[in-house]
Amino acid sequence: MSVFACAFLVLALIMLGMGIPFAFLAASLAFALTTGLSTGNWGSTAWYSLESFSLLAVPLFMFAGTLMERTGIARALMELAEKITGKGKKGGGLCNVIPVFSALFGALCGSGLATASTVSSMIGPTLEKKGYKKSLIYSLAAASCPLGYMIPPNMNAVIYAKVANASVADLFIATMPTAIVWLAAYLVINHFLVPKYYDPALDSGEDGEEAMTAMQKRAANLALIKSLIPALLMPVIILGGIYGGIFTATEAGAVGCLYGIIVGLLVFRSLKLRDVFDIASKTAISLGTMMITFPFTMIFTRIMVTNGVPQMITNFITGVVPNKYIIILMITVVLFIAGFFLDGNIILLVITPLLLPTAQSLNMSTIQYGVLVFVALGVAGITPPMAVPLFTCARIGGTTVEEMMKPLLAYLIIVCVPILLLVAYVPVVSDFLPALLR
Repeated sequence: MSVFACAFLVLALIMLGMGIPFAFLAASLAFALTTGLSTGNWGSTAWYSLESFSLLAVPLFMFAGTLMERTGIARALMELAEKITGKGKKGGGLCNVIPVFSALFGALCGSGLATASTVSSMIGPTLEKKGYKKSLIYSLAAASCPLGYMIPPNMNAVIYAKVANASVADLFIATMPTAIVWLAAYLVINHFLVPKYYDPALDSGEDGEEAMTAMQKRAANLALIKSLIPALLMPVIILGGIYGGIFTATEAGAVGCLYGIIVGLLVFRSLKLRDVFDIASKTAISLGTMMITFPFTMIFTRIMVTNGVPQMITNFITGVVPNKYIIILMITVVLFIAGFFLDGNIILLVITPLLLPTAQSLNMSTIQYGVLVFVALGVAGITPPMAVPLFTCARIGGTTVEEMMKPLLAYLIIVCVPILLLVAYVPVVSDFLPALLR
């Protein structure tokens, strides 16, 4: 069996319904049996794939993010987003709250799917009452979910850093310019797109704030500020600590957990001690399903690397297509299409070691390639057929993916694809801040 037949076997087993970790293990065993490859080092490969200090950041940030999601901070962030974007119903109007909130909430939870589901459940019903159509609301919620992890902390960055031997801190800061451009592009397109999906006949006319007296508004604003201070302090503490040299990214995850517990139990008092244990239990379950993938995929990746597959890919692509810009486009398309069908962790763990040497041969830095992978995962994650955030938003909003496709296509074609190409072809977008902070 050749290494390429081994790779096709993995895809075939996954399509037949076998669990992803076991598909990689089965293909690796088939390769070993047919080629006489020794499996003596598989145990150490599996062990060292998990024995990593930086990888500890994954459960810590997952736990901290869930804590912040459950504390009630999301409500304060939504009110802040409304203050930032204004309440006008024309132009981008209230719908601008969705991408702004996604960026703010992403700085706390670091999860695109959690951001999409929170936006849909908290903001969606309010916007429906204001006269906006469901197809726009929930397609925008899905389209904004990549902002949830482009704003650090980014779990994908921790995993990528382990595989590519990159700096987690550099990856965290490298995604910020892309996230800001992405957010600004959504606000611009909303100015032209949203009015087409606003129906005054559906507006309930409810606006509690306009009925408030000046004194009540001042009191409400003061209460908002008080609730926002602990919310906005978390990213300041985490990122300030990392880039100030006070602690590492992994230690920052631990600080985030401690801060989330203190805020939830003592400041907002929305958490009880049993809730903390419940969150820890759910985090452990989510982590278990992720971590079982690491050893088996790393065994498979080792087979690919030791058999020279990355170099074969580099030689083949550069030999067939000598133009640098076409090769970059090919890499981008491969990552984008792979995101349709494969879990993001599989792309980070398997495809990264295979394509990174080709990217580096084109003078693409490890950081730029990492940001390209993150953006490709984000765009592919909201593009059918396997768009989990899209289906999640449709289910929460009580609408269908078919109804959401028209506005979603506008966001994909006008914003997401250009952002993907920007990251691929303009290195300074990804490399500027990490170089500045070194």
